[in-house]
Amino acid sequence: MIKKSTYTFLKSLRANNSKEFMIENRDKYDDAMADFTNFTQRLIDEISLFDNEIGRADLKAKDCIPRLNRDLRFSKNKAPYKTYLYSIICRKGRKVNDVNYGVFIDPESSFIYSGAWQPEPTHLKEIRSKINYDYNEWIKIAEDQKLLNSFPDGVIANESLKRMPAGYDEDNPAAKYLKMKGFVVKKQLDNSFFQEEKNWTILLNDFKVCTYLKDFLKKEE
Repeated sequence: MIKKSTYTFLKSLRANNSKEFMIENRDKYDDAMADFTNFTQRLIDEISLFDNEIGRADLKAKDCIPRLNRDLRFSKNKAPYKTYLYSIICRKGRKVNDVNYGVFIDPESSFIYSGAWQPEPTHLKEIRSKINYDYNEWIKIAEDQKLLNSFPDGVIANESLKRMPAGYDEDNPAAKYLKMKGFVVKKQLDNSFFQEEKNWTILLNDFKVCTYLKDFLKKEE
């Protein structure tokens, strides 16, 4: 799926994160980006077969892969490049904060995820309202055994409130989820996983079991 040489390039970039290194290794950068672009386009095409919204969006890999250049304006770390690659497969492209499928490739820690990573305040409020209103349906989706087989940690958040959000009682049965500031399923994967073609079917199945979760969490049009 992803060539070993792509990981080798990222490792070298981590050790030599400079414009000079990039100039000297432009051919290796081009090869790594082409490899990851091909992987992402293949993933988009395959996801489109079971997710109609992605299919209708007619996404191209370039719509889903952020630039390697880092935004240095507000960062103390002045290293010019990210040392990882990732794709955000979202019905409106990577620049829109909505539910998505994601792949993160890093020589030290790679993972896949799906859901609403850091929803904007209005979207977060909307999700909480839906969970509260139809908690039984949410539990069917969030604690579905097929989902948990692929993502044993279940639905998680990078950050949660210590207290209930305004408008909800502390004894609300959905308290655990209502305190969350994000809603994703995530799974760490060895880099060797992405280098073995035989794992392609597993990868697709992992994303396929996320479709109901993604549909529940998506922004209302």
